[in-house]
Amino acid sequence: MARSKAIKSGTPALDFTKLKLKGSPNEYLVAPEDLCKNAVPHLPADVYDVSAEDLRDAVMHVVSHQSRVELDGMDEASKAFEFVHYSAVLNFKDMISIRVLPVGAKQSTIAIYSRSKSGYYDFGVNKNRVEAWLEELEGEVIR
Repeated sequence: MARSKAIKSGTPALDFTKLKLKGSPNEYLVAPEDLCKNAVPHLPADVYDVSAEDLRDAVMHVVSHQSRVELDGMDEASKAFEFVHYSAVLNFKDMISIRVLPVGAKQSTIAIYSRSKSGYYDFGVNKNRVEAWLEELEGEVIR
């Protein structure tokens, strides 16, 4: 993660159960279909054949290799993380909320919500980011 900033341990993470989408094209949500009570995910989350701890580690590994992304907050107990991505040219901020959820002892899933802090159109940036991170994550958990 390119920028250095203090990690706020225990920072309240996004509550996916209360999330309401804005309806704008600059947000993208992947989550288990039964998690969000007030939002329909753009894509249902996969279930991975790894523990929640292993999936969390894989998520952190994937995100740590992204440029211009920093960890802004976390709640380790609930395996929830808040990241900020800074655009290359104008330094716009996008927020990415991730939560790893156990499905069983050896299975887990993920909720990830990426959205722009400003503007209305993002030319598919948030969707592309989420899908690219999930593709990398798939490679991490299969290894």
